[in-house]
Amino acid sequence: MLDRVLTKKSQKDLWFEVNNQILNALFTLMCLYQHPKRFHHLFLLCRWKPTDISILRKAYSKNGTYKPNERAHMMAVVVLLHVNCFAQYALCGLNLGYKRSERPNVGVAICLSIAIAAPAIAGLYAIFGPLGKEHEEAQNYNSANNGISLSEKRLSSTSRNEETGGFVQPALSSLPREDKATQFRTM
Repeated sequence: MLDRVLTKKSQKDLWFEVNNQILNALFTLMCLYQHPKRFHHLFLLCRWKPTDISILRKAYSKNGTYKPNERAHMMAVVVLLHVNCFAQYALCGLNLGYKRSERPNVGVAICLSIAIAAPAIAGLYAIFGPLGKEHEEAQNYNSANNGISLSEKRLSSTSRNEETGGFVQPALSSLPREDKATQFRTM
């Protein structure tokens, strides 16, 4: 496209190198911007507390819902995104550390391939893998945990009408707040 403007090979090489360095800087800046968040997600995956789980589900699961073995699948995605960042840093080091004529082509090709393939695989895995699918278990899990704590579920299930005993007591979740308090005092 610029053959008429850039007639000499040295001009073309300089133009190519300037464009290469600009693109390298932009992709490296994107990695530097995203990497702290990726480290934070890795930390949350290692810690794995209920508040962490909801943050990670919003980031990596379809509709932010529970998925079977979600921790392992999220870990795979996060590790691939870290590989992307480290490959981009290596590519940046090669581009800045060597002149164009001395730059090892094999190293550039490997780093560039990994830097492109890792996030592409992570994205495809997140969309088409277990994290991106709807599961019946996930729907059952989410509907079963509709904002009711485990202790309320236990108390509610013990207060149901027993088929054999005939003992009837209203469920705690249906009582007003002050009735719950008096219910615990009388027991």
